[in-house]
Amino acid sequence: MDLQDEPRADAIHVARQTGSGATDGSGARKSQNPKRFQCTHPGCNKRFTRMEHMQRHSLNHTAGDSACPRCSATFKRPDLLDRHMNRHRQRDQEAGGPGCGTLDTRKRSWKAPDGSVVQKRPRPEAGPTGPWTASGFDSSIQVVSPPVSDEGRSGHQYQLGADNEEYFDGAFNVLDARQGSSAANARNDAPSNIHPDLTQSYHAAPRSPERPLSMLSVPETLPQIDPAVREQLLAVIEAANPSIPDQSSDSPIRDHPLLSLNSLQSWLDLYFTQFNTAYPLIHLPTFNPSQLEPLLLLSIILLGATYSDKNAHQLAVCIHDVIRPSIFAHAGFSPRPELWTLQTILLVECFGKSRAGQKQHDMSHLFHGLLINLIRRSDCQSIANVPVPTQDAAAQEKAWRHWAEAEQKKRLALLCFMWDTQHAVLFCQSLCMSAFELRCAMPCSQSVWEAPHPEAWASAWQQSSSYPTTSKSTVPLFLPMVKSYLTPTPGGSASHHDGINALSLVLALHGLMSVSWDMQRRDQTSLGVNSIIGTTSWKDLISKAYDRWKVDFDQYCQEAAAASAESGEDKSSEWATFAAAYGTIYHSAQALLYMDFLDIQIYAGARHILGRPVQQQDYVRSSKVVKRWAANGRERAATAAWHAARMLRDVMAPNIKTNQAESTGTRLADATHTSLFHVPWCLYLASLACWAFHHAKQGRKRSEEDNHDQDDDSDGSDDEMVWDSQREMEALVVGMAGSGKAESSMRDILASQGRRGTNGLVWVVADVLSKVRWGIVHGGVVVLRGLVPMRLINQYETT
Repeated sequence: MDLQDEPRADAIHVARQTGSGATDGSGARKSQNPKRFQCTHPGCNKRFTRMEHMQRHSLNHTAGDSACPRCSATFKRPDLLDRHMNRHRQRDQEAGGPGCGTLDTRKRSWKAPDGSVVQKRPRPEAGPTGPWTASGFDSSIQVVSPPVSDEGRSGHQYQLGADNEEYFDGAFNVLDARQGSSAANARNDAPSNIHPDLTQSYHAAPRSPERPLSMLSVPETLPQIDPAVREQLLAVIEAANPSIPDQSSDSPIRDHPLLSLNSLQSWLDLYFTQFNTAYPLIHLPTFNPSQLEPLLLLSIILLGATYSDKNAHQLAVCIHDVIRPSIFAHAGFSPRPELWTLQTILLVECFGKSRAGQKQHDMSHLFHGLLINLIRRSDCQSIANVPVPTQDAAAQEKAWRHWAEAEQKKRLALLCFMWDTQHAVLFCQSLCMSAFELRCAMPCSQSVWEAPHPEAWASAWQQSSSYPTTSKSTVPLFLPMVKSYLTPTPGGSASHHDGINALSLVLALHGLMSVSWDMQRRDQTSLGVNSIIGTTSWKDLISKAYDRWKVDFDQYCQEAAAASAESGEDKSSEWATFAAAYGTIYHSAQALLYMDFLDIQIYAGARHILGRPVQQQDYVRSSKVVKRWAANGRERAATAAWHAARMLRDVMAPNIKTNQAESTGTRLADATHTSLFHVPWCLYLASLACWAFHHAKQGRKRSEEDNHDQDDDSDGSDDEMVWDSQREMEALVVGMAGSGKAESSMRDILASQGRRGTNGLVWVVADVLSKVRWGIVHGGVVVLRGLVPMRLINQYETT
């Protein structure tokens, strides 16, 4: 045995000794291989069996002058620097090219510009791109704070060093630092972890064309499915062997009339015109069905089928139920997933969670953690720099396709985060993906995203970028944009900054919601120990951050609508619909700061919560909580109720604000609105909030609606008063939120508590939600209908 084998032999010997309990020979082994080389550094008593090991160890006692040229991390040994540089190269390769990767490191010593070694990482000098751009932040964002679960990271060490914890735990540090101070003082006293250049103003590029929930221009022909592609799809479906009602076992599934070439093509068209416009995940210009993995194409088509008639939707659910095993059995499925794998799993999850029934919803939750861990193993969360157009036509084609893949990866991570946050905050479930994990840039402009060919892409890039001929990007990074709302600066309005678009603002709101959930969880896990700041303080600060976002969002939508009118294409109605749709999330997030929605659902009669049945003791406890909320925490309850009523007014009765005679809830019933997963649930949430605010008030006065079910002695004469549920609903929301000319004050809302009828509200909302094809919403409809007096139940339309 040569000397190179000694460490391995020792390890084997120790393992055998431990496993068998034998002790013979251990002393002989030590005497044969004594540790003869001792470190001579004062206070260090380490000994080594080999001279080279001792010499390498001695370098740890030196000052060390080896520094990484990219991130300034210092190392005392050249071999450690070499290993660090190899990791940089590995991250670059994963991110798409040299300089694109971001290396996570736990180093705590850095080389300052003057050559000294410091414990705190030096701040990079700000470039001309501004505080939010990728080029200005690439070297400052190196690690992220740990998420809820560390499972499946595969080399991404999200452990925090001193400086990194200061930067990436910013939500807690910032909110803690601002306790008891005014907003102005808080800006001056904010910790230094916020980038100093957030206060600088800079040139904004001209606003790119944009149409919310639609395409800038629908192509004359969408991607086509040919017979060969259909055969591939049918082969996948047959292998999955779905159970289809009314389909005999002798009849091949390929003969099903809804699986014809025309049907599959129409469902693919619906995906791109309905789903992909609301959630731009798949890059249409580079989409080619014949070159796509059949499983991904099938998941796209099934999701499109949910926007077709009920028969197509039901068939899609049957196929969805058996398609997941085919994904996991695919030869390309691995712990280091390709883009198509992640897209397929995400689309299957979207189908199950938001376009099907309770069974599919629960199954999607079971596999949600798998998707999150696969995304963490990929580079989707860290894409900041992307290829830019070149002058060479051949190279430009390659750059365009490379850019399209990188942009789709980035959007996959951001949209997955958005849906994860919605389910955590709106549905009161667990957050799996923290905002501080996302080191990527925001999505590009719509004109760049929808450019049909490389030349159009290069042209759109030049028009939307302040630096069209360089690798610098004006697209803001996600995390700094979110932090700008937590720590505002003068002139820091996001709507005037480079690279901002409507989708970026929506994602920023979800970033704030993620921070709010993290703060709520910190309070819940404190085990009764008071946190550094009071619960009320951090909730007030988050609420103000929401308000700052809402100001920017409203201003952006108004300016975009005005710009579209000036260009000759008045899209103000589209922008109004978009603003109302995402205003529901803002109002829901605000309301949830001041109420416990799980308790309100149980108090209202929900039979199942978070997948488990509600017991009698659950109802008793929740009833006490809600009544205490309505009686003792009146200002908190009034704040939640005002936001709920404001949401209902904007969506269910939009014409109240404009004093138009006709006022109906047509906005919600519009297909564009219901294509957004969150809107129906937000309306359900708001309805229960308003109902609980009035119903749970102790000693409330009996209103006329309470007597509806006591009219059994009426003689049924023709002069019985007709109940106008729409008018009653409008009277309620106007009384609580105001009419637009005069907003209701806190005093007005508190004075009306327990005095207004809510039957009209729950009637109208339940009737509209009953038309939504989503099992979770149907469960909410059952709860709402249970709040209406029995004599009115038979007036519901059969759906």
